[in-house]
Amino acid sequence: MGSFRGLVSTGLMVAALASTGALARGEPATNGFDVDDAAVPRAEILGGGPPRDGIRSVDTPRFVAPGEVNWVRQESPVLSVTVDDQTHVYPVHLVEYHQVVNDQIAGRPVLLTYDPLAGVPRAFEGDSGGEAKSFGVSGLIHNHNFLLYDRETESLWQQISGEAIAGKSKGTVLRPIRVRQEPYGAALARSPRARVLARPSGKIDYAISPFQRYWQTNELLFPVKAQDDRFHLKEMVLGLRAAGRSRAYLGSLVTASGGVVEDEFAGKKVRFQYDAEQGTFLHEIPEGIEVIEAYWLAWKAFFPDTEIWHAPGPGSGE
Repeated sequence: MGSFRGLVSTGLMVAALASTGALARGEPATNGFDVDDAAVPRAEILGGGPPRDGIRSVDTPRFVAPGEVNWVRQESPVLSVTVDDQTHVYPVHLVEYHQVVNDQIAGRPVLLTYDPLAGVPRAFEGDSGGEAKSFGVSGLIHNHNFLLYDRETESLWQQISGEAIAGKSKGTVLRPIRVRQEPYGAALARSPRARVLARPSGKIDYAISPFQRYWQTNELLFPVKAQDDRFHLKEMVLGLRAAGRSRAYLGSLVTASGGVVEDEFAGKKVRFQYDAEQGTFLHEIPEGIEVIEAYWLAWKAFFPDTEIWHAPGPGSGE
């Protein structure tokens, strides 16, 4: 996999087109949503291909013990979320087909999302204003990142930030929950009693990613702001945010420095290692620092003023 990685028939078709790079660039679209008051320019909200709910969210997830899972390999990428010592594991290749899981962990609503075009896994508290919400895939794109919508108010939410950019909830930001992207074996080693998301459909081979060719290309399917070609657009980034600052740790730079980083950010020590073969970061990041993993294209698009980490040394500027 290297440093780049990252239903209904309509959703499967879009996934297949994306994997071959054949999906046409989007045109301004609404998919039935009111975007007149959008916080972003109307022309930047594009149709991603499928209609509203053409990519089906997982609304009644079922979880099983690891011993019941025989289709996920130890090295397969998964997302893991822990709430009150209870951990749910979501195989990435499964979530690629659905993008949204409306879940509950330890009795609390949790929204798990994954954007295969931006390489961004995010988890949020699934309520806003004290009310639990159900989220779906709008079929719309902004800045190469998909827009969620909630079924209660039909507001549109930016997946990477958790902010409502149009509709009644405009300006509201969902509270993030730390999500880890790691090999399945590493997730189970840390949380052996974790529960694993079962396959929602028996018609899909969730062991295989439909986006494998997409990871390897240096092409975009939709426009982005602040495109920066210094690095491969699909290169993995461990992004940190705190106190108005953002910093990007790029997989290639971390690999060149030996694969392990010990650094200080926002007055706190951070430590992580990067597995170039798996394209995953194993990190120890203190609370109070927001962690967002993303492709370089997405991180730069949404955090254009980001610092870029370089290994300390002559000529590094650090």
